[in-house]
Amino acid sequence: MKEHSFNFSKVVFHPSTLAIVAGLFGAVIGFLINLVSGGNASNNIWTSLVFAIMFSLGLTAWQASEQAKTDKQWMTMLQEMVFQTYFLTLLTEKPEVSQIAQQRLGQVLKSLDAEQQLSMLRFFSHNGLSVTFIGDALQGSKALVGADLQKMELPSVQLNDTDLSSVNLSDANLSDANLSGAALYRANLSGANLRRASMKASDMRGIDLQGANLTEADLSGSALLADQEETPHNANLTHAILTHAKLRGASLIGADLSGANLRSADLTKATFSGANLQGADLTDATLTEVTFIGANLQGADLTDATLTYALLDNADLRNARVTDEQLQAISTGKNMKREG
Repeated sequence: MKEHSFNFSKVVFHPSTLAIVAGLFGAVIGFLINLVSGGNASNNIWTSLVFAIMFSLGLTAWQASEQAKTDKQWMTMLQEMVFQTYFLTLLTEKPEVSQIAQQRLGQVLKSLDAEQQLSMLRFFSHNGLSVTFIGDALQGSKALVGADLQKMELPSVQLNDTDLSSVNLSDANLSDANLSGAALYRANLSGANLRRASMKASDMRGIDLQGANLTEADLSGSALLADQEETPHNANLTHAILTHAKLRGASLIGADLSGANLRSADLTKATFSGANLQGADLTDATLTEVTFIGANLQGADLTDATLTYALLDNADLRNARVTDEQLQAISTGKNMKREG
């Protein structure tokens, strides 16, 4: 007759046991949230949180019982854990609790490899979750280099000083995003929503911003130049919307801004040498000390634009809407073309 030995670990880690623990743990969390909020938290808040935690831990229990450790299942568990943390952040009215949850989430995301970080970013975007506090985990990461993030919802994302070289963010929503100091070498942001985005001192060599909305965006000090490949790619800003944008000191040598809307933009000390601004709208723009040497401004509208100390040597202003009075304020205009 066989004796059946008691296996403690099997009992402890059995799915039924873990389900009970999950329920108790969820109840404790709900109680603590209610306690922290002074007993004023609604039943719906902590009940929802309990279910979120029970679902996450229940999934973990099932996978532990099956001893399954494939990448797909691991990511599923991780996503549920992240969703749980995010859920906690949304529900709590205590800033200190929210801050702890966000910090913990950032630590977890930073520990992932590039592929997992990219998967998590897509998970947030596709599920309508805010990405405002996951950018910290991506700073210094190579996860987004060359990634396809077309039409992603990333408003207010913090990706400053991040390597975004060759990334495809065409038609993406990056309104209010922080991309300052980012490497956007040959990135595709055509048609992207970049309203009020901060892109100060960014590397935008060979960037594609065709048709992008950069209303009130700050590109001060950024380099939008041709890259140094055998067949150089100029920065493409054709028909881009740059109304009220800040481009102080920006370098746009050789850039294509044909048909771009630069109404009321601040272009102080920006460099447009050899740039194509044919048909661009520069109405009421601040062009103080701007360098337009060799630039194509044919048919451009410079109505009420300020050209104080601007450099227009070899610039082509044929058919441009600009007055003699405006041109009297320029610094130099040798070989400038004016007649159509």
